[in-house]
Amino acid sequence: MSGFQDFGPKGWRDRELARQPRYGGSRVESFDHLVKGFLTSEEVARMKRFARVRGSLDKVLSATEAPKVQPVRLVQGQLTLEVADGILLAELRSHRQTALLEALAADRTGVTRLVWRLKKA
Repeated sequence: MSGFQDFGPKGWRDRELARQPRYGGSRVESFDHLVKGFLTSEEVARMKRFARVRGSLDKVLSATEAPKVQPVRLVQGQLTLEVADGILLAELRSHRQTALLEALAADRTGVTRLVWRLKKA
């Protein structure tokens, strides 16, 4: 036998392809196309809405309450808020829900309904 080893039908093809020189990426996309695709994506729009929601919450809540309230989900005008403290949850739900909805409407977040839930420990 000479120096040739039989790698089977697939092994031979793989070794032939590995031997070929490569001069660049197989699929090259322009950077501006990638950035434009990212900026127009639904994920960026969601991040901007959550930033507006967070700003609205910070206007209504005090500095000690704001870290305990976390916006979790925003779907079809329904905002789900997760609260770390049960007593704070009861207070927000009964006394400050209207003020929160007004602040969210003033900042044009699209929120029309709040759903509250207690954060799991």
